[in-house]
Amino acid sequence: MTTAETVLIVDHQLPTPDRDSGSLRQHRIIEELLGLGHQVLYFPLNATAGPAYADRLRQLGVGVLGDRRQQERFLAVEGHRLGVALLCRPEPAVEMLARVRDNAPGCLVVYDTVDVHFHRLRRQAALAAAEGAPDRYVVRARAESMRALELLLVRECDVALVVSEEERRLLLDEAPGASVEVLSNIHRPVPPSGAPTRSTGIVFVGNYLHQPNTDAARWLCAEVMPAVWREVPEATVDLVGDGASPAIMALAGDRVTVHGWVPDLTPLYARARVAVAPLRYGAGVKGKVGEAVEHGVPVVGTPIAFEGMGLVAGRDVLAGETAAEVAAHLVRVLRDDALALRLARSAGPALASRCDTAAARATLVRLLARRATALI
Repeated sequence: MTTAETVLIVDHQLPTPDRDSGSLRQHRIIEELLGLGHQVLYFPLNATAGPAYADRLRQLGVGVLGDRRQQERFLAVEGHRLGVALLCRPEPAVEMLARVRDNAPGCLVVYDTVDVHFHRLRRQAALAAAEGAPDRYVVRARAESMRALELLLVRECDVALVVSEEERRLLLDEAPGASVEVLSNIHRPVPPSGAPTRSTGIVFVGNYLHQPNTDAARWLCAEVMPAVWREVPEATVDLVGDGASPAIMALAGDRVTVHGWVPDLTPLYARARVAVAPLRYGAGVKGKVGEAVEHGVPVVGTPIAFEGMGLVAGRDVLAGETAAEVAAHLVRVLRDDALALRLARSAGPALASRCDTAAARATLVRLLARRATALI
């Protein structure tokens, strides 16, 4: 192994793959890097290693430096060993960019958007404006500030990573001539083994520290489910995910259960008839959709929920723009066994066409080859 094969990953915290989609993607990327024979070093910038998650990485063979002074000392003394630096999300990336450039001048610097943040914030601002929200100008200002930050990173780093071809085109429109590669979520769908469950359970999974998920859960319970219950009164909703706020907890009732964080979602997916992704704004590709498909559960959602995943509405998933359309699709899947099975069987191969291990590995190999070429 050469010194050029050391990959540094910087993010705001250690990956928590059992709690959020971005962390699961990152964890699987780390597994691929290790499988390709590279050393991986991880810097969480929140100054804590989070013992359980740090141990999980160390067991894989990843070096973890959680102390900021140790991080800076490593860069000053050993920065020349770095071949690739993967700087994740806007704030950690801009904080560490100069340090990496100064201490590892031969390093390939990669900005991993995770999702294009200003694209998500623009959509949130548009929704806030349409609804006359009191913070609509604040959200709009955040979106424009984030755009400036992200485009700076796209231009100053050697490569930018996005999770879909759609977001690649978006960045190239904003920053012509930039180097942008697609490194999406990594999913491993398993074809359904039998008929769909006879339950009338609907599951929504999301980390509620992420604002689009909180908005989606509230919209689901306030606008979508009343129309479902008029047709299927026995339908139930499971709201699952970390960071449930008092506003989310208040959604609990006779037919809505708020579970909070669940370490293993397999039993919930096994008894769910359908997964729902009622996102009114967002960006990137949605781990909640890919995870449901991995478990062989049909998915209903908004078009935003299925962006960049290769899933075709009407063939692989059911998509509706309005609360009434989403509700009607949920009712169809709850009532129609053949439809539920067809969606579940079709979605897996479609997802794998963009989000499987081979696609991610091919992108990583190209990046590492680019680094090797630069050394010649």
